Amino acid sequence: MRLSFSADSMLDYETFLAVRRCPVYRFDGRFAEVPDEYADRIFGEVRKSQEVDYDPSPFLFDYQRDIARMAIRKRKFAAFVECGLGKTLILLEFARHAEQRSKGKPILIVCPLMVIQQTMEEAERFYPGMPIQHVKGADLQEWIDNGSGIGITNYESFNNPLRGGRLGGMIIDESSMLKSHYGKWGTSIIDVAAGCEWKLALTGTPAPNDRIEYANHAVFLGACRTVNEFLARYFVNRGQTDNRWEMKPHALGAFYRDLSHWAIFLSDPSVYGWKDNADKIPPINVHIHEVDLLDEQRKAMQNVTGGLMVGNIGGIGMRSKLGQIAKGKHNGESIGTNKTGFIQDLVGSWPDESSLIWCKYNPEQEVISRAFPDAGNIDGSTPMEKRAELIKSFKSGEIKTLISKPKILGFGLNLQRVTRQVFSTLEDSYENYWQAVKRSNRVGSTMPLNVHIPVTELEEPMVQNVLRKAAMVESDTKEQQRIFRELAWR
Repeated sequence: MRLSFSADSMLDYETFLAVRRCPVYRFDGRFAEVPDEYADRIFGEVRKSQEVDYDPSPFLFDYQRDIARMAIRKRKFAAFVECGLGKTLILLEFARHAEQRSKGKPILIVCPLMVIQQTMEEAERFYPGMPIQHVKGADLQEWIDNGSGIGITNYESFNNPLRGGRLGGMIIDESSMLKSHYGKWGTSIIDVAAGCEWKLALTGTPAPNDRIEYANHAVFLGACRTVNEFLARYFVNRGQTDNRWEMKPHALGAFYRDLSHWAIFLSDPSVYGWKDNADKIPPINVHIHEVDLLDEQRKAMQNVTGGLMVGNIGGIGMRSKLGQIAKGKHNGESIGTNKTGFIQDLVGSWPDESSLIWCKYNPEQEVISRAFPDAGNIDGSTPMEKRAELIKSFKSGEIKTLISKPKILGFGLNLQRVTRQVFSTLEDSYENYWQAVKRSNRVGSTMPLNVHIPVTELEEPMVQNVLRKAAMVESDTKEQQRIFRELAWR
């Protein structure tokens, strides 16, 4: 039996996956030769996967429609879609379908706290007949046991022990939160969702540091029973080294082939032949600004490092101390710094543009907020009602500058109005940096995003490390997408 495949057909993609699960097959370009005895096996699997009555919403981009269709057919799926390409509509499309077919069982959406209101607003805008209930952590177990329809909660709700109860499906937005497989949230979410028929994970940064971080996605979706099973399948344990888990020689193809059964990578829709939204998101321009140290900062640096120059900055503790000195703090005491004034002048040079200023430390954010008395300021103590009010004023243009931290506002929010971002501190984390940047560079953005990173010589090694990671991840993402695409259609 000889089969041909079209690169534009989702049905052919399902057939391709069924062929690959046969014991014997041979590919020649876009053709496959399979013994006739496997016909029922191949087309039975495809027909089974097609047994859904899916009527896509007319406002979806072509890639949103097709990824939603694939996720619905699979029932358990991961959409590793670049930040800013509109994952929320894929999420809502899946939720709509799962809720209709869950036989009265509730469907739960889990997302970062600050994204709840935005997701509910998107649902009201695009799916006015599909109400979503905000379920608070204290009420979550009761809702799982006795609720109905679609609910939404935040990751912190999983701090306390929960049971899966009669939950019909779980959708996790910004699912990179699962990557720490020894973390409390990840373990609890996997346990609660264990019996669900419908599961969807969505993130633009599924494995920002290492490929082993795909493990919890595999366990959540039922592709592996345990994290260790996933690791043993593709990786070698090198013991207590910097790179403890290394991919087995020649395992890369098998790794991505197996991921293709339950996930899709997408950073450029045109790679897969999709036409909508290709090359429409404006570029990101990164500007590094040098900020001079004051003499008292240099003395503090010498006190911490024991040297006259910044050499090997060491581990997290040393990097944190140097970062604090750069912002004007040493041993709990305030010292001079040029950085706050530099950021004031920088933001003042574009008075008609909307700006986001990212901080890391509480004292740093307090100093920055005093320097911008007319700006909105959201920190960990800001009540939820006040946060929503400030974000609304910022989105409307009433407030021109917003100050916060990536861990508070850096995941999931849509802030396309912003054309300037300033990192007062660039955390030593590629994921936090990229997620923060992509709040303002996404579907709906009409202007290039200018990212400004003012750095002293104390911070330069950390900044270069993050930018190096960013370049590496961008290259890896393109390679992942290429391999994934070739595995699907070679």
